[in-house]
Formats: sequence, structure tokens, C-alpha cells
Amino acid sequence: MGETGFEEHRERFARDGFTIVRAAFPAAQMAAARALAGELVELAERNPSDVFTRHYLPHRPDQGVLYDLYQRFPEFAALARHEPLVDAIRAIWSRNFFLYENSLVYKPRHGDNAVPWHQDFMGRRGEPPKLIAWMALDDVDEANGCVYAVPGSHRDGFRPWVRVRGETHHTRAVTDGVDLASAVPVEMRAGDVLLFHCALLHSSREIRCEQPRRAYRAAYQSFESARVPRGSPIVISLEDRSELLRPYDYEPGRVKWFVHRIGRRLADW
Repeated sequence: MGETGFEEHRERFARDGFTIVRAAFPAAQMAAARALAGELVELAERNPSDVFTRHYLPHRPDQGVLYDLYQRFPEFAALARHEPLVDAIRAIWSRNFFLYENSLVYKPRHGDNAVPWHQDFMGRRGEPPKLIAWMALDDVDEANGCVYAVPGSHRDGFRPWVRVRGETHHTRAVTDGVDLASAVPVEMRAGDVLLFHCALLHSSREIRCEQPRRAYRAAYQSFESARVPRGSPIVISLEDRSELLRPYDYEPGRVKWFVHRIGRRLADW
């Protein structure tokens, strides 16, 4: 699809804070990703801290999150760089962006698997905004735990948030004054991609269903800053080389990153 085919997506993203690009990935690629995801979940439940944990985050099978799969497996790197996906992001959001963070997200079959209302990266509101691509590996509906989103909530920016100690998903948005009844279920087929603004208010409900609900989630950021929470920036699209003329701010960023990580560790305790 050329850029001229994205007008409705661009308008919907600006208005609602999200849009769905249907059938962005071929069925064979999704089948291979599902098979690999199933294997990786089993491995993470046996050993969440693998050989790469000194560089990246340990996996959290209790929360249904496997981190940094782009760096670990070329099959997931191919998803994050898939040309139709990159074309959609260029047309809808920005022509210059890098991979900020990525993970496999799924609904664990044991324990609390609800995800309360939140905005992605709401604890990092001083950073540039991000676009999240939520790539459905399985068919997703209300029965197996689809995302619920409040259309237009991104336009109000980041909300206050709280940390609930002892809970699996402990960082939650304060929803006072939000019409949560206006939230809509985002149902998808395997191979569809949900593109949403990081300030979109969204959640998913607790489910008890044998049908898996797995998605590969990649967050992209434009070049206002090249700071990432771990590892190093991975450029996905850079059409405007003048972005490389931005001031070099690595050292202050590392200090801020270190303080942020220590603060998060202490808060989790």
C-alpha cells in the first residue's frame, strides 16, 4: 500500500489515538512467529534470566511479558522491520524513527492476567512521544483478552498515575473523570497491527480461556532524543539525514537513565 492509501488511518490515529492496519503480515510469517512464541514462553517459565539478561531485562512470565526479542531472535527483528508496517508508520506518524523498546505480551494462564488502565511509558513523560505497534500473532477478541481503548484519550496527554505494591501490573493510571464506558474492544485477526499513541488510555480484562492471546509489541520513537531504557537505539527509518545534526547528549542521558533505573528498582521493592 502506498502512502496515499493511509489517509483514513492517519485521520483515525489523530482523532482516536489508534488505528488497525489489517493483514499487515502474511499468514506463513505469523504461523512461524506463533510457533516460536510458544517455545519461548516455555523456556522463559523454566529460566527467565537467560544469557542476555546482563544487557537486557529478565523475562516476566508471571506478567506475560518476554522482553527484547528483537535483539534475541531475528524472526522478531523481521517483524519490527516488516516493510508494510514501516510504510504505515512513516505515513501515519513520522518518517524518521528508531526502536525504543520491544516485547512479546501474552495472557498467562495462571494468576492475575488483567492489565489495569494505563498509558504506555506514563512514568517517562519527559521523553518524546512514542508510537506502539501491537502485532497480533493470534486472533484476538473479547473472549481471549483483547485490548480495550478509550478513543481520543491521547489528546489529554499523560494522566496522573499510582503504583500499587504487591500487584502484578502495579503501575496504573488515575481514571477520575474519564468516561470508561466509552472504551471500545479492539478485536483483531492474526497478522493485523494495532498502531497507537503512547498516551492512549487502554487496558485488558482478566480472562480464563484456553485460546492463546499473543502479540509482539514494538515501541518506536522519533529523533528528538536517542535515549533508550537499555541496550542501544536501533534505527528503523531515517529518510532525513539532518536528524543526525541534533546535539550529542549521551552523557546527561546516561545519568538520567541510571537514576531512573535505580528509582524503579527501589519502588519495586
